[in-house]
Amino acid sequence: MERRRLLLVGLSAFLFSLSFPPFPLGSLAFISLIPLWEALIGVDLSSSCRLGYLWGLLTNSLCLFWICWATVWGGIGAILVLSLYGLLYGLLFGLFQRRSRWAALLVTPFLWVSLEYLRSQGQLAFPWLNLSYTQGYSLPFIQIATITGSEGISFWVVSLNLLGFLILHRRRRYSYLFLLTVFLLLPYLWGRSLIHPADQGERIKVSLIQGNIDQKVKWDSRFLDYNIDTYLEMSRMIASQGSDLIIWPETSIPCYLMHRQVYRERVAELSEELRIPLLVGAPDYTYGQNGEPRYYNAVFLFRPQLEDVQHYYKIQLVPFSERIPFDQKLPILRRINLGEADFSPGKNFTIFHLSKGHFATLICFEAIFPDLVRKFVRGGADFLVNVTNDGWFGRTTGPFQHCGIAKFRAVENRISMARCANTGISILYDPYGRAIAQTKLLARGNLIGELPPRGKRTFYTKWGDWFPQLCSAITTLVGIVALLTEFKVKRGRQGIA
Repeated sequence: MERRRLLLVGLSAFLFSLSFPPFPLGSLAFISLIPLWEALIGVDLSSSCRLGYLWGLLTNSLCLFWICWATVWGGIGAILVLSLYGLLYGLLFGLFQRRSRWAALLVTPFLWVSLEYLRSQGQLAFPWLNLSYTQGYSLPFIQIATITGSEGISFWVVSLNLLGFLILHRRRRYSYLFLLTVFLLLPYLWGRSLIHPADQGERIKVSLIQGNIDQKVKWDSRFLDYNIDTYLEMSRMIASQGSDLIIWPETSIPCYLMHRQVYRERVAELSEELRIPLLVGAPDYTYGQNGEPRYYNAVFLFRPQLEDVQHYYKIQLVPFSERIPFDQKLPILRRINLGEADFSPGKNFTIFHLSKGHFATLICFEAIFPDLVRKFVRGGADFLVNVTNDGWFGRTTGPFQHCGIAKFRAVENRISMARCANTGISILYDPYGRAIAQTKLLARGNLIGELPPRGKRTFYTKWGDWFPQLCSAITTLVGIVALLTEFKVKRGRQGIA
């Protein structure tokens, strides 16, 4: 394999990784795929697969290395598995270019979105590095998500790369340059026209408690009282400013709260004392019909003067961290031990009820799943809450990427979001993805602000993932046509022979 092609793949991966938060260099995404195509054009199918996997390996290593902060082997395994999508792209691109190099390039925007959509499905789902998330710093560019979802932005970014490639390799460069300018200006101007001042109406005043408790302290049972006392004290401090809801982060109480009467009563008494509803994160368990315990990553809503405690069990679990995928169907997988939890997925799309509105809670990386969030919004949520514990990842790029992704869910559904993280970044987003207020990473502090009311139901909220499904259908159709054409060509050659 030529050294030049390897260097081009490395350059593409480097530009791609720099496009993601915390670096405000999203414009690099507009050219990041051009070196990859330079490497893939003209190689045989085997080389195309190897180059595709190398690109996947490099991009996932550069962007997702922070997973290893929590689990070394789990992080390595995740990077190796997610790199297979690069191999799959190399395979399909290689198959398409056997018929026509330019056809392979023209179908790539559809193919790219199809692979991103595939990466969001099933128990292995981890759609973290979608190209759309490189554009989080450019709010006008991401407003199209109200129609197409975030995948429409990915399609647009790939198309910009394609126009750049055509400018370098085709005649009529000025025509392609004109199209490139139009592709940049129209989405920007249209998106900017949609961003209005905050909508008027009754607002929800929320308080976020960022305890910034170190993981070694958080999960040490000797410091359980210290954990709870920290959040109780911080909540009392901010309650004097008034609030409709106080939010603690994911697993802010690191014990089975509903089965520990002393601690449950302390939380309930705090809600009564402050006369403010209190949302807390804690693990939970129930017993199945066979008597075996089932464990959940959960949140609970305590409300003053109400004994009923609403709860939500996390539906989308982190593969190889909260559960080994497919372990119910393949019991032998239960022998694998990567230090993961043994959670079961929840089944109910819980909507929590307040006097001023209703909300849904997304636990940790559930905020990266557009269709999951959309179902909560369609279920009646007036605003969203995302609770997380990114303390596992220290001062790496992971917490910044996670925080940046969450704003896309707000934009897609024109709905406000309160994101509360143990170590940061805690942030309040309005329905256009603007940050109302935010905390710093790895700092203890409270955050209080008012969330604007939800906007009108968006096209995406109503129709969901129609765009990536359409791209998948087009990609499949093109693939079938390419295979049938190649089959006919081979039969024709055999007939001549």
